[in-house]
Amino acid sequence: MKHIITIIITIIISLIITIHSAFALIDTNAETAIIIDSDTGFVLYDKKSDQKTYPASMTKIMTALIVFEKLSNGSLTLDDTFIVSERAWKEREGSSMFVEIDKEIRVEDLLRGIIVQSGNDACIVVAENISGSEETFSLLMNQMAKDIGLKNTNFSNSTGMHDDDNYSTAADIAKMSRYIIMNYPEYYHLFSETEFEWSGIKQNNRNPLLYKDIGADGLKTGHLSISGYGLAASAVNDGRRLIVVGNGFSTSQKRSQGTARLLNWGFREYTNLVLFKKDILIDNLPISMASQDTIPLTSLENIIVTISKARIKAVETEIIPINNLKAPILKGDVVATLKVTIPKSESQYFNLISNIDIDEAGYISSFFSFIYNLFANIFS
Repeated sequence: MKHIITIIITIIISLIITIHSAFALIDTNAETAIIIDSDTGFVLYDKKSDQKTYPASMTKIMTALIVFEKLSNGSLTLDDTFIVSERAWKEREGSSMFVEIDKEIRVEDLLRGIIVQSGNDACIVVAENISGSEETFSLLMNQMAKDIGLKNTNFSNSTGMHDDDNYSTAADIAKMSRYIIMNYPEYYHLFSETEFEWSGIKQNNRNPLLYKDIGADGLKTGHLSISGYGLAASAVNDGRRLIVVGNGFSTSQKRSQGTARLLNWGFREYTNLVLFKKDILIDNLPISMASQDTIPLTSLENIIVTISKARIKAVETEIIPINNLKAPILKGDVVATLKVTIPKSESQYFNLISNIDIDEAGYISSFFSFIYNLFANIFS
């Protein structure tokens, strides 16, 4: 009888866990999608995010990134002007800024033409003036992709117009979006502008989430008949930023609703937990044969984990000293790792450093430390 009761209780507990997990999950009608936390890089949701896809106009995020980088390193200014070639002027396939041949246009206006109006012609103007040709500019894009760690991406043009060699993944687009947000805050605001007028033509930003009350402030839509509707979007809620990328929606309406739903789910189900603040004492790590008995441990950065709100109380931490730890130790040396264990998630690891310089022990101190450790080991 007791055995039967135990089985019934086990089944009930399993059902409760299954039901809870079901409520904590979400699906999307995008073919491929991902949600990441911008602060921690943690992946909240993944649906075939490493599957090859055609990014369409989400390619323009990298085009803008190249310009932002040149603005940051001083090789360009917003007031510099680029000349419109005949090829750029003739480019009317897809979206357009409506540039005029031989006209000089400020870099800042071209950026708005790329980001707000999604102008293919503006992309070509930028590519030709920076690298001489769009083909050479794509080499610059691919080098940047490699530098920031995009693993399954190749660019063959600056616009995102369909080409078999212009491909990426939702995971890479999310990583690229996070990079541009973190490294170019002084220019990122351009992605949140809702309209821009050029040549007497006012156009609205195609990002549908900018017009919803969900804290969205970027980034870029994309559409190709071969790959469907896509969107790389970011939003801030209570100081926390999420990035979502979805591609392969069948309609623009499903893209809008689907990405908004993913963002809302991410904010509702997950939170960021600050375990330890930077430069604050975390613990004292014992050490022998040194000028003092313990090492005060701190971190150079806030130690933050992204976690399901339902599992906050289940977080466990463990301090793991590095192998063969011994003095002398300099302030700032990595001396241990903090292992953070969260149920149903991979463990996360953070470096811990010494907060002070620690010298080797003198001969007398070393002798007594040796004797103490010897007896401690015997009796333990």
